[in-house]
Amino acid sequence: MAAPALAAADAAAVKTLVIGIDGASFDFLDDADMPNLDALMARGMVSSSNLYGTPLAGTISGPGWSTIATGVWPDKHNVVDNNFTAPRYDLYPDYLTRIEAAQPERSTAVVATWSPIATTVFGPAADSRIQGGNDVGTTAKAVEAIAGGADDVFVHLDEVDGAGHSTGTNGTAYGQALAKADGEIGQILAAVEARPSEEEWTIVVTADHGHTPTGGHGGSSPAERKVFVIAAGPGIEPGVRHDVKITDVAPTVLSAVGIAADPAWALDGTAVPDLAPDAFDALRPALQTRADETRPGADVLGWTHATPEGWSIDNSLMPCGGVREWAGWSFATDDFWTNVELGQRRETSVRVRDVFAVADSDEWDDKAHAAGAFDSTLVSPAYPLTGASTATLAYATNYFIDGPQSAEVLVSFDGGEAQSLKAYTANTNAEERLVFDVPAGAQTAQFRFHYTGTNSAFWAVDRVALGQDAAPVDTTKPVATLVAPTTAGPMTALTLRVDATDDIGLKRIVANIYKDGTLVKSTQSAIDGATSGVHETTQTLPDGAYTVKYNAEDLAGNIAQTGVFAVTIDATAPTATVKEGASFTAGSAGVYDLVSFKLFDAGKVSQVSLNGVVKDLSDNTWSDINHVKPGVFGAVQGENTLVVQDVAGNSATVTFILN
Repeated sequence: MAAPALAAADAAAVKTLVIGIDGASFDFLDDADMPNLDALMARGMVSSSNLYGTPLAGTISGPGWSTIATGVWPDKHNVVDNNFTAPRYDLYPDYLTRIEAAQPERSTAVVATWSPIATTVFGPAADSRIQGGNDVGTTAKAVEAIAGGADDVFVHLDEVDGAGHSTGTNGTAYGQALAKADGEIGQILAAVEARPSEEEWTIVVTADHGHTPTGGHGGSSPAERKVFVIAAGPGIEPGVRHDVKITDVAPTVLSAVGIAADPAWALDGTAVPDLAPDAFDALRPALQTRADETRPGADVLGWTHATPEGWSIDNSLMPCGGVREWAGWSFATDDFWTNVELGQRRETSVRVRDVFAVADSDEWDDKAHAAGAFDSTLVSPAYPLTGASTATLAYATNYFIDGPQSAEVLVSFDGGEAQSLKAYTANTNAEERLVFDVPAGAQTAQFRFHYTGTNSAFWAVDRVALGQDAAPVDTTKPVATLVAPTTAGPMTALTLRVDATDDIGLKRIVANIYKDGTLVKSTQSAIDGATSGVHETTQTLPDGAYTVKYNAEDLAGNIAQTGVFAVTIDATAPTATVKEGASFTAGSAGVYDLVSFKLFDAGKVSQVSLNGVVKDLSDNTWSDINHVKPGVFGAVQGENTLVVQDVAGNSATVTFILN
């Protein structure tokens, strides 16, 4: 019984707190009197980012808090204003609703000054949905919920937004409201500190939008769009980041309580501990200030034509001239690119993070250039493949059409001809996942993002990644076939040929030679992944009987059934010895009136020829040629040539003279 109780205690020790400061402008936090927030920032992670703009949604509270609560952007949750006309909370519920569905034993609470957060943004599944009335009341109720043991708490403070509307961020009241909010944050954090020490708290502070200097929000200016996420807790590395978005708040809380985001939820955010920079983000040190553009701030580092390691840009079809920042594919930040000209949908590129790739024919065309359309290709590295039959190319994209233009993603395998994966014909702002077939045996895949345009719009791409399952387990053995020799011999030398095939790929083909059970020679050929291969070798061996054992190994380590073949080597020539005795031979020293020969070969004599006249000796080990004289078996007066051959093809030649 003790073990289940301990497990329950461990689960209860995980706690989360999200505090939202309505209308808090990130650029004013440092100068405001906010020691409690400063302390949280010092021990936690800090990241600023930009919101969307119209037509995705205005920079107002309904879309902002819905995005924070659900982890998806307005084009999914469908809250585009403060009317909540047709929200899709059924498809994209708030994170407390997801916690209640997965872990109903947890105590969840929403405490909000702005009533729609408690009544609409967060659904009825939450255990408590409390309207504080004002920030003092909200703070008191939040402290009460935390002290009472609530596990997951969302707190909304509203009065900074009110000051922003009244005086703008430049007004004294705005700084005072930030300081007041910090005091309220301090009370809430003190309630956390008062909890038992074994509790582990993940704490997040964020905002739904900013404000203009003179007051108000809803537009696309940098001051209105800039928001932030400050987070501290287990697994969250302290420091400044550039890739965290407000959509990451919900999955961060879910992850903290042990709920992994289901891909079917289609969240746009990612838990902060799981976020990793991509190749494009490594270009941040290479970013430059403006060249031809005039609207981004003169000190904003925000674009480069440098490429990450392994990537390249093909501008061979780009006309000379145009706005330098956008002459072909570029890499940029949201702070720079979206502010080159507001209200042209660049602000809708919410799914890109930190540094991203962009092709912007509209801005490029704002300066004179040689004849021709924008035509540039972004080329990826050659990614290694696993051997699986399919793969998935994932990337974030925002493709907007505003005139003659095209966009296409292509793939090539092992440096071969590029083939189309997707051609864009409509506006697309999404997380793409393109599944494609991989040819058998392909080792690498390389991708091209080809964009053309004539004073049209743009294509933004980020977080390009290739996903592929591990190759299926290969349990099929290769097949090895002995092509040569075809007979057991005898033969003068051993010429081997072994052919092999495998459905996935061969590693090597082996042929080993044994004598009396002892290995005397090992031979092999590396095949390097081909599905068929040949091993050939010729070996000179001493005379005797041998056994050849041959097989093949595939890339998975499967070994073909070993074949066995017996051969005999005979490299020794036969002998022809003059027979003694007057009845057989008359003469000596190679000059004879009559001569006879005794023939011998351990592997059997095959044939004998005398001056080209051939006699088959029927593979006898011993044989004689008797009573040779002119006119007998091709013999002639004068010089004669006798050739004796054994079955292995060895031969001996004897020259003699007949009187």
